Amino acid sequence: MSEAAKQAVHISDWVSGTSVQDEKFIGFVQSIDAQGVVRVVVTQCDHEEAVGETVESSLHRLEKLAEYVPNEETPLRSLMDVALMTRDQAWFNDLISELHIAQFASHKGYNRPDNNFGSGNGRVKID
Repeated sequence: MSEAAKQAVHISDWVSGTSVQDEKFIGFVQSIDAQGVVRVVVTQCDHEEAVGETVESSLHRLEKLAEYVPNEETPLRSLMDVALMTRDQAWFNDLISELHIAQFASHKGYNRPDNNFGSGNGRVKID
């Protein structure tokens, strides 16, 4: 597989790169036109005034960032709040499934360094 195929950038991907004004940034892809011009909504930048704005770059000046997959209760609950605010029921349902898995793993001691093997009052409700 070519390097370009591995790093294919799509709309909504998180990327880092350099804008046409030579600003280094991190953000998410808003659009890609037929000529390979990418519009990115900036969340972090070395030019602070660009944060929250949309900048243009080209595909060859971008690097796709690794996807973040939360597997602990606190970040999952935060994302669930965002899903509720945006009224995205499908995403909320996915997150609640992940939360149940995280809670089960936590109660079983998979994520805890100190496993008390049966002590405590933690119970898992299985629907």
